[in-house]
Amino acid sequence: DVQAWLRSLRLHKYGHAFIGMDWKQVIRMSDQDMIDAGVNTLGARRKLLKVFE
Repeated sequence: DVQAWLRSLRLHKYGHAFIGMDWKQVIRMSDQDMIDAGVNTLGARRKLLKVFE
């Protein structure tokens, strides 16, 4: 569950950006994809990208 995973990272406020997405779609997102989806803070994007590695 993507929403529970975001909660575990303390990034649940960005849950709206990932609604309807599965894991494969989420982990393939680039920095620009996240900006376009509404993950606006650099720290949150960096945290997510680091987890995706």
